Amino acid sequence: MYDRILSQISSYHHIGVISHFRPDGDAIGSTLALGLALQDMGKAVTMWNEDEVPARYAFLEGAEMIRPLPEAVPAELELLICVDTGDWKRLGDRAGELFAGFPRIINIDHHGTNSRYGHENLVEGGSAACGYVLYKMLRHGGCVITPAIANALYAAISTDTGSFQYASTTPEVMQAAGELLAAGVDVGDINRRIYQEIPLSTLLVNREVLNHMVVECNGELSHYTMPAGRKAELGIGPEDTKDLVDIIRTVQGVRVSIIFEDLEDGRIRMSLRSKDPHISVSDIAAQFGGGGHAMAAGIRMKGELENVRARVLEAIRERLKAE
Repeated sequence: MYDRILSQISSYHHIGVISHFRPDGDAIGSTLALGLALQDMGKAVTMWNEDEVPARYAFLEGAEMIRPLPEAVPAELELLICVDTGDWKRLGDRAGELFAGFPRIINIDHHGTNSRYGHENLVEGGSAACGYVLYKMLRHGGCVITPAIANALYAAISTDTGSFQYASTTPEVMQAAGELLAAGVDVGDINRRIYQEIPLSTLLVNREVLNHMVVECNGELSHYTMPAGRKAELGIGPEDTKDLVDIIRTVQGVRVSIIFEDLEDGRIRMSLRSKDPHISVSDIAAQFGGGGHAMAAGIRMKGELENVRARVLEAIRERLKAE
């Protein structure tokens, strides 16, 4: 499969790379690693995202090259590569509409729920990170892993494995991380930038979550709800709410955690996490049109906050009872 994807890439010169909206470390790292590698191959590359690069990843070399979406598909674009995006709608409303019907799309991903929307699909479901899939593909193709590419890949793999704490962290993943360090990653610096520095606004919203979280089901379920308007009251932006679920999942005894966020556009965003390998939050999310991984998933659905929350919480409660 790597050979087929690399052969497709070699056939085109003007290539676009894009990932999902509200990008995380894997989305940004994968976009940059592939984009920089393509440039080293002599390709004309444009990198896009519907949302801005989160501040914590802005230090990565090349991050400034990830641009806002264009008004129209560039006439010279020959190939679009989507990374770390399990479903076409995850590109975002604007991106999905802009590139709908584009005739040459490659889909590179690691989500088990990937819908295979590309004309070519390199999907390794259950793999640690899209960055890990790309690392193997680039190495297979004999690409030089420069320090900039190594940093991007390390950020992608590290963040999507919970800093190498999740069960997806296999010996092969650790070996890949070691090889990236050998290629030029300053592990102390990159870990400090990603994990040990947060904006004050993020710290304030963390306090909000801890003050208003709910723990139920004999301590096995934790959840927090951010109603419409609360972000404005706190003076925070979308980036500050991205990892909130990871705060409440750390409570001892909790098996499933979920954050509800009213997006003020008629949709509710939910982030789900599981600490029990017997409970797949991806399966729960799929009941409501969402998806992701067994231990980390997401949902976006239209509806009133109270109604949506009641339905999803009941599904989680029923799942916990079944164990």
